[in-house]
Amino acid sequence: MPVLISGVLKDATGTPVQNCTIQLKACRTSTTVVVNTVASENPDDAGRYSMDVEQGQYTVTLLVEGYPPSHAGVITVYDDSKPGTLNDFLGAMTEDDVRPEALRRFEAMVEEVARQASEASRNATAAGQASEQAQTSAGQAAESATAAVNAAGAAEASATQAASSAASAESSTGTATTKAGEASASAASADTARTAAAASVAAAKTSEANADASRIAAGDSAAAAAASATAAQTSAARAGASETAAKTSETQAASSAGDAGASATAAAASEKAAAASAAAAKISETNAATSASTAAASATAASSSASEASNHAAASDTSASLAAQSSTAAGAAATRAEDAAKRAEDIADVISLEDASLTKKGIVKLSSATDSDSEALAATPKAVKTVMGEVQAKAPLDSPALTGMPTAPTPETTAAGIEIATAAFVAAKVAQLVGSAPETLDTLKELADALGNDPNFATTVLNKLAGKQPLDDTLTALSGKSVDGLIEYVGLRETISRATDAMQKDQNGDDIPDKTRFARTIGAVTSTCITFNDASGWHKIATVVMPQATSTAVIKLYGGSGFNVGAFEQAAISELVLRAGNGSPVGITATLWKRSPNCVLECAWINTSGDNYDIYVSINQYAYWLIAQYDYTGNANVTLYSTPEYSSAQPGNSTSGQTYTLYNSLMKPTAGDVGALSVNGGRLNGSLGIGTDNALGGNSIVFGDNDTGFKWHSDGVLGIYANNALVGYIDNSGLHMSVDVLSNGAIRAGNAKKLSLTSNNNSALTATFNLWGDGGNRPTVIELDDDQGWQLYSQRNPDGGIQFVVNGQVIPGNYGNFDARYLTSGNVYTKGESDNRYVQNIQRGAPVWPGKVDEYGPAEAPAGCFLTQARHDPTTAYGVTFAYRPLQMWVGNGWRTING
Repeated sequence: MPVLISGVLKDATGTPVQNCTIQLKACRTSTTVVVNTVASENPDDAGRYSMDVEQGQYTVTLLVEGYPPSHAGVITVYDDSKPGTLNDFLGAMTEDDVRPEALRRFEAMVEEVARQASEASRNATAAGQASEQAQTSAGQAAESATAAVNAAGAAEASATQAASSAASAESSTGTATTKAGEASASAASADTARTAAAASVAAAKTSEANADASRIAAGDSAAAAAASATAAQTSAARAGASETAAKTSETQAASSAGDAGASATAAAASEKAAAASAAAAKISETNAATSASTAAASATAASSSASEASNHAAASDTSASLAAQSSTAAGAAATRAEDAAKRAEDIADVISLEDASLTKKGIVKLSSATDSDSEALAATPKAVKTVMGEVQAKAPLDSPALTGMPTAPTPETTAAGIEIATAAFVAAKVAQLVGSAPETLDTLKELADALGNDPNFATTVLNKLAGKQPLDDTLTALSGKSVDGLIEYVGLRETISRATDAMQKDQNGDDIPDKTRFARTIGAVTSTCITFNDASGWHKIATVVMPQATSTAVIKLYGGSGFNVGAFEQAAISELVLRAGNGSPVGITATLWKRSPNCVLECAWINTSGDNYDIYVSINQYAYWLIAQYDYTGNANVTLYSTPEYSSAQPGNSTSGQTYTLYNSLMKPTAGDVGALSVNGGRLNGSLGIGTDNALGGNSIVFGDNDTGFKWHSDGVLGIYANNALVGYIDNSGLHMSVDVLSNGAIRAGNAKKLSLTSNNNSALTATFNLWGDGGNRPTVIELDDDQGWQLYSQRNPDGGIQFVVNGQVIPGNYGNFDARYLTSGNVYTKGESDNRYVQNIQRGAPVWPGKVDEYGPAEAPAGCFLTQARHDPTTAYGVTFAYRPLQMWVGNGWRTING
């Protein structure tokens, strides 16, 4: 059942990630999902995503436009998983969390060791079979040798002389005194070498991965070759007893060497064909076969055997060195595996996983012990290495190859079985042979004379022996075959062909013909270092070969101009992409992608000849030690210059490329770069819709509604639209409205300005309504004017009173307001009448005194008078004087005295 994964995709600052695709790729096949299928989800502008995901394991990749894919991690969705965010699933523990990489590598290592052990077992079985065949062949060869000796003895009529002749034919020491015992020793050495060679061939045919088995076989061959060399040296020392005998033996050896030339040539060819092969065992096989053939062919070829044994020893030293290196690497790998296993066990303890057993899977504990009987522990490569080291230090029971100075019991001189022939046994047999020889045949010269002084005696005997076919199918198949035939028989033709041109490990890649192509083939990065001149300017960074129709090359530079701590823009990335044209016209397209102001600034190219182009870039100074990576299609080529040529200016005959800036948080685009208006001002061509599309067209701005806003009509005229209807316009003369103007608030004039409302609709004069004030005696004035002056106003006085003034006659159209509170016409006075009837002013008249006084004070004032003065006067009867004055009024045109 699908599980819902939803949430908001955010970056580290909490900002929703836009233009991002979430990609889920199935890691394995589940009940509903096939492995490697891909599903994707595109979050909206707010970063929100929601997806129903089937049960399974998926790799999560974030694809953001303009950036390379980003691997976010691996999630596992189970049938019982709870819905959650992508973060929840990415942070949940997975199977890989409890099985670390080190443990998985260790498990793979254990499987590889088991596989190699199985192959080693098969190789050992094959080696045993080859050994049995070699022993059978050796027995048959011995029987043939005995028959040849008997035949030679019968011809010479002397059993003793026949034995001497057989000894001369079978000796590998190069002396005439070599007996059948030495031939037997040489045959045993040849058997040992052949056994080791067979094991080496089996290991080589298996694979180069089984190099360890081949090295072991090579070591066995080296030991056998060393034994052959020791025997040859001993025999050579004994041969020095007689100078004359040595010369005679040398003559015979030269003859035998000539007969053995074909075998030596074949051995040299085999050695040369196998020289390039990692399986050094093939050399040992060829040389060992040559040694065996030489030992059986001639008794005088000891010096040749010694030389071949020296070659064996050198090859063995190389194999031993490689084995030591492999041993060291195996030990280090074992140590790392143990550490990784210990960490895996610790993790298993933390999450409480169960231990593995013979019946169930789980976590297994590693052990380096080599003597444990436990079935709960797993052997480490270190334990395997220890056991293998012990095994390699011991010679096998079947055809052992001994090294150093091994000792063995000396058998009786009468021994004729499979006992080991020691040096003492050989010396005794030689002495016995010499001592039993007749007096006329106890010198090499006498023996040579007895053999007819035939320098090709050994070849003659070998030719006779060659006619006797061993009773073995393998030898029958090999009989008469050339070196090429032998190679075809054992199935090594393809191996040798591949080895001829194979790379050598000790060259570390120096023998790769085209290193650049090799690096590109295996997906490695081709890079170099570039240092520009210590100056700003142009530099020839590369020469490219760009065939037309078409080819592509890319050069990427890491680093930029400057090297200051904290100047992050100096750690820049520049990418130059070159693309050939279609040949009409001939040329290339050079595009520079720039991420930082310290990147490469510009690019250019010059066509020098044909498909060859010099590439130039411009960069500021201090651009030291930049890393340059490059790649190109198979039909192109790029040559980078570590110290480019410098020019202060762009070459005059060059063609400029195109530079594109990849905008980021460091290099933010301007409004002009992205075709937007800057917050500091700019120009907008065409219509603008705020929150909606624009239906007015032309130079207009709409708000919310696509046909409501402002639109330019003509020079100095701005129209006002509502629902696509023109409701007014603004020009130099003011605001013109074709609809009512409604205001729920105040309509105000500017500071120190008059608020004027004018209209000249069908009127002779323009009327103006002014609201103003002077800040003094007339703080607020509401005034109505026309072109000839003011008509009326209402004024608020400083004391709060109202004054209404009309500049003319007031003629009411309705007298209803003139009720009883007002006098009607005929019952009122005119101004003149009012002036004659109403007091306009008053004053005091002339004094009337002294006033009448008695003991109680002044008497009543005279008619029309009032008291104006009272003062002390000692001359009067009561010491007080009073003065009175009449009251006068201005009525009409004169003063009148009040009499009453």
